[in-house]
Amino acid sequence: MPQSVSAARCRVRRFLGAGHPASDEVVLLVSEVVTNSVVHSTSCGGGEVAMTVAAGPGTVVVEVSDAGSGASAPHVRNDPEAESGRGMFLVDLLASRWGIRDDGRGGRRTVWFEIDF
Repeated sequence: MPQSVSAARCRVRRFLGAGHPASDEVVLLVSEVVTNSVVHSTSCGGGEVAMTVAAGPGTVVVEVSDAGSGASAPHVRNDPEAESGRGMFLVDLLASRWGIRDDGRGGRRTVWFEIDF
């Protein structure tokens, strides 16, 4: 659901608070990763997409979990002519670290990233 992306952005902004040094980068990457879950995973039909955010001294960690897709995991695509599909390119560019975890039993997939500041 597209409104899930907007809600995720709002929750992150509220959680981090005004003036947080990593807010812009975290909000942008949350938008990209939640959009991937809503559009490309099995969760797209109204299934659950869950997000956790933790902020510590010098870093923000975000995890977005969905129902998985059975297809290939999200990957970095840098096609300058593409009108879409560059979300993971942005994650790779802006995040200090990122990765993907698959839960083999439940089929859930988690994309996580860290932003250092």
